[in-house]
Amino acid sequence: MQAIWGAFLHLLTTAFVFFTGVAGHNYVLGVILFTLVVRLVLFPLGVTQVRSMQKMAKLAPRQRQLQAQHKGNPQKLQQEIAAMYKEEGANPAAGCLPLLLQLPVMYGLFEVLQQFHYVSGHGLWVWQHLNKPDPTFLLAFLVASSTYFMQRQTMRMTPPQPGMEQSQKMMTWMMPIVFGYVAWRLAAGLSIYYVTSNLFQLAQTSLLLRRPIANDAPSPNPKPKAKATRT
Repeated sequence: MQAIWGAFLHLLTTAFVFFTGVAGHNYVLGVILFTLVVRLVLFPLGVTQVRSMQKMAKLAPRQRQLQAQHKGNPQKLQQEIAAMYKEEGANPAAGCLPLLLQLPVMYGLFEVLQQFHYVSGHGLWVWQHLNKPDPTFLLAFLVASSTYFMQRQTMRMTPPQPGMEQSQKMMTWMMPIVFGYVAWRLAAGLSIYYVTSNLFQLAQTSLLLRRPIANDAPSPNPKPKAKATRT
């Protein structure tokens, strides 16, 4: 397993060096290019994620009806909701899949940035050595802000789970604070990766939402409604 991880780190290092060279030997732009390539590779999963979230939003009225119908029986409610998700092909966990697949990349990139031999003058502004925390609060602010808008976008598309409404609303504020604090303490390069990934995700979701899912698409030749006959 150690050999596999070492080979993975070597691959990430090679990619970082390559994209830094493509970006004119600029470390910051190299991380941004690297992030965009990773997100493009994960784009098919991103499409699946958004379509699943659209289905979840479409099922929200039906879920609220089930919540009212089985208010005193949480076990039955969970069974009915699970059956509804299965019937409609919706998966509440699909929204987390692209992020989970990025975790090994982010962890590996953190190690690569820590061990990389930097040359002064190849960074951008104060970010010359991406293994050091951001000396300003700018990246922490960008991480917190992009996380907040990501959470809001997700909340609008995903119906609240039974009994979790307050917790989900709290997470909309807590996650940006936690991620902003982590960004303030960790390597600046990791924050640049995270912000770029979030912005890509926000743009990708907004673009895909302009196209309705197949079940919601209007019929090209709708049948005319029959006129009521008078008696």
